[in-house]
Amino acid sequence: MILPQIQIARGHWLLGALFLAIILDEYLPLPGRDGRAGSRSPLIGWALMIGGAGVWATVVFADVVHDMLIHFLWGDLLLAAGALELARRRGVYERPWLDYVLPLAILGCGALFIVHVEIDPEGQGAQWHLAMGLLLLAGGLLELLRLQWPRVAAVPLGLPPLAAFALALIAIPVAAAS
Repeated sequence: MILPQIQIARGHWLLGALFLAIILDEYLPLPGRDGRAGSRSPLIGWALMIGGAGVWATVVFADVVHDMLIHFLWGDLLLAAGALELARRRGVYERPWLDYVLPLAILGCGALFIVHVEIDPEGQGAQWHLAMGLLLLAGGLLELLRLQWPRVAAVPLGLPPLAAFALALIAIPVAAAS
């Protein structure tokens, strides 16, 4: 079964909106918090796992083998990151390396976008996939740098490229389907 373009666009819109909610909750300080970004909300872990299930579901509907493979890996990465984030945020599993899970997941997703383009450089939307992959790579790297330097820890360096990615994920497929 192949989905019509508008259904694909709606799926991308939902994943983009979910990702935008994740990064806004994670990286923007809210009044009442101690003025620093980085929530302990368990919703981030759940949102990552829901996004992973949504991306993984593409494997069922894809008609191209490399799309199946890439989306399978994306889903696994997001499900694993969501489970680790949920455990960390609940206080069930306390390890210093868990702070790196979200930035590494973002970095991994960016790398998968680049691999997606490299497998099929002439595929539909290859330029947009490349741009979105580069935005995720930039956001993940900036967030890793932020974790390394406590002085800039209060500044969410990765927020601009991550927000641009989420907005691109929402707007581009919808525009292409209409």
